[in-house]
Amino acid sequence: MRGDGVRVLRISLLFLLIPTVLSLGGCGYRLTSRPGPASPVFGKNIAVPVFVNKGYRVNLGAYLAGSLVEEFAMRSGGKVVGEDAAELILSGAVISYSNNAIAYSASDTVKEYRAFITAEATLTEKITRKVIWKGTLSWSQNYPANPVVALQQNNEEAAIREICVKLAQQIYELVSAGF
Repeated sequence: MRGDGVRVLRISLLFLLIPTVLSLGGCGYRLTSRPGPASPVFGKNIAVPVFVNKGYRVNLGAYLAGSLVEEFAMRSGGKVVGEDAAELILSGAVISYSNNAIAYSASDTVKEYRAFITAEATLTEKITRKVIWKGTLSWSQNYPANPVVALQQNNEEAAIREICVKLAQQIYELVSAGF
C-alpha cells in the first residue's frame, strides 16, 4: 500500500513539472548566454582596442578593455580579433575615476572606501563606420581600508578590477540586446 502512495506522488509531481518545464520555452528564458541572431554582435568578429584613460589612475583603460575582451570572447558567439580582421569595433574611454572614504570608525579613521568609474563606449561597423550603439555607464565598488599601504593599494586594485568586470557585463548586455 505504501508503495502505491509513493508512486502516485511521483506521477503527480511529474504532471506538475512537465507543464512548468515546457512553459519555460515560450516565456523568453534562455539557458545560453550567447546573443540571438537579432543581436548586432551575433557571430561577428569584434575588436576591442585599449580604452582611452581620462581618469587620474593608471591602467584604467587597459583594465576595462581587458574585461570587455573576456566578456565578448566568452559570450558573443563571435571572435575577439585585432582591428584589421574585425567587422565591429568597440572603442571608448574611461571618463572619470574617483575614490572616496565612505565609512569611519569611532576614532575618525577611515574604515571603508568607494571606487567609482564612469566610462563611455561606442560600437561601430568597421567598413561603414556606422555607430550601432553608444552609451555612458558607471559603476562603483566598496572596499575595506587597510593601514598598511601595500594592502590598501591591493584592496583598491581589486575594487577597480571588479568595477571593470561589471562595466563590461553591462556594456555587453546593452550591445547584444538586439535593439
